[in-house]
Amino acid sequence: MKKENLFLAFNGVDDILITQCARYQSGKKIVKFNKRLSVAACICLILITTITATAAIRHFWGHGLSSYFNATDEQQQTLTEQGQAIVFSEEDDYTKYAITDNGITLTPVAIVADDNKINLTLKYSGVEINEGCEPNINVDDIYIQGYEGDSFGYGMGIRDDEFIFNIDGTDSIDSEMSLTGKTIHLELSDFSIVNSDFSENSLGGTWVFDLPIPEVSNALVIDLNNFIPEFNCEAASFKISPISAEIRYTITDDVKDSWFATPMDKPRVPYITSLTLDDGTVIDCRECDNLNSIDGDNNTAIFSLEFNNIIEPSTVKSIELEDINGNTASISLH
Repeated sequence: MKKENLFLAFNGVDDILITQCARYQSGKKIVKFNKRLSVAACICLILITTITATAAIRHFWGHGLSSYFNATDEQQQTLTEQGQAIVFSEEDDYTKYAITDNGITLTPVAIVADDNKINLTLKYSGVEINEGCEPNINVDDIYIQGYEGDSFGYGMGIRDDEFIFNIDGTDSIDSEMSLTGKTIHLELSDFSIVNSDFSENSLGGTWVFDLPIPEVSNALVIDLNNFIPEFNCEAASFKISPISAEIRYTITDDVKDSWFATPMDKPRVPYITSLTLDDGTVIDCRECDNLNSIDGDNNTAIFSLEFNNIIEPSTVKSIELEDINGNTASISLH
């Protein structure tokens, strides 16, 4: 695992800093990982009040993740109760998760995940960030305990006083190994303040977390086995959860070679442009975070994306696809 600071500052973009994304190549496997460059500018703080002693817990993912997924109050309740999200502040001893070093405290807020993607937020406190400045922190190491893959994509950003970590288990997609129910290990160091001139004031510190990943994916897997003449390949399967989707292809040697010849800064496989729901709603996926991977040894490939909104998998009626040559295709799911 490379140890690198992925933080990149963007001045004037809703006080959000987004990282450059990691790109790895392992053997014949090509992985491209793109993260979105913005989070919704406005978010309403939900005030949790106790109405009665028996009132149900009001699950709130914090500013970062609720904004990142544009998640409604109802969606946060549903996915948390189903086990696809964990809200750490609901734990009996919330303080046990907090780590303080050099006077700066980092505390996990919430984590939302499925088989392949993990989204985690940490709240920082104990340091004052002046107007025009932004916080930064080094990512020294990050991995999933029990994860045996050799390529891994991750990114980091910030919303208000919360760091947002986005982890993509690209090998779990290739091997169909689920990330759910495992433990994420995160090592951070050197909290610093980025000034308006991009200079940094280092405050030091070290923080190490081992946190549970939700056990439920809520993913729906559909076997397609559908030859697509527009792309000269077979769409083998489609997998969709409330937060992400992936399509898996079976390809010939000729197609594999032509896809490998595509520049790495272009999508090497046919990508999902939109999803159409049963009620006719079209979900535009062109701006969603995505990755694509070609497994040359097994003549398979995938395109995977993470939604900007929470989706109900069973309501997706069709997938619309396109490649870099402008060829398009649509696959009906039911």
